Amino acid sequence: MYTDMFKLDKNGFPAWATDFTKIYADFDPAKMSDQVMKAMKGGSMETIDVNAVMDIQRKNLEALNKASQAAFEGVQAAAQKQAELFKAAFDQASTAAESLGKVSSPQDLVTKELDLCKAAFESSLANSKKVTDVVTKANDAAVKVINTRIAEAFDEMKGQMSKAK
Repeated sequence: MYTDMFKLDKNGFPAWATDFTKIYADFDPAKMSDQVMKAMKGGSMETIDVNAVMDIQRKNLEALNKASQAAFEGVQAAAQKQAELFKAAFDQASTAAESLGKVSSPQDLVTKELDLCKAAFESSLANSKKVTDVVTKANDAAVKVINTRIAEAFDEMKGQMSKAK
């Protein structure tokens, strides 16, 4: 039955001639539910402290909120840093334009332009690193909150399951 799914047509593309109703013919939700209930037989859902599980989920949402806040603050810090760097680059370009206007010969102009291009390139690299550092710091803060909460949630759920035994 499954071999039909992987046949290729004359162009080498999958030939979907399979009747998917045959594949799912044995799918019976009631049967699956019975199997789950049999697997849980001997244990009782009443032994799980629903309030404790809800508290775990509340803490998860609080951690997600803290991580989102850290990410948002990181975006704000990155945007602020970019605005500062843009202003500095604009000021640098204005100064460069003034200095180019004071050049006396074509050779001096080419030399001055090359120096300015090199300085702009080096400044751009340094500025990119500054913005990257701000974003990395914000990402680290958000990930730390989530990682800490995941570890705590596993321990808390493990504790609840051991109580349920």
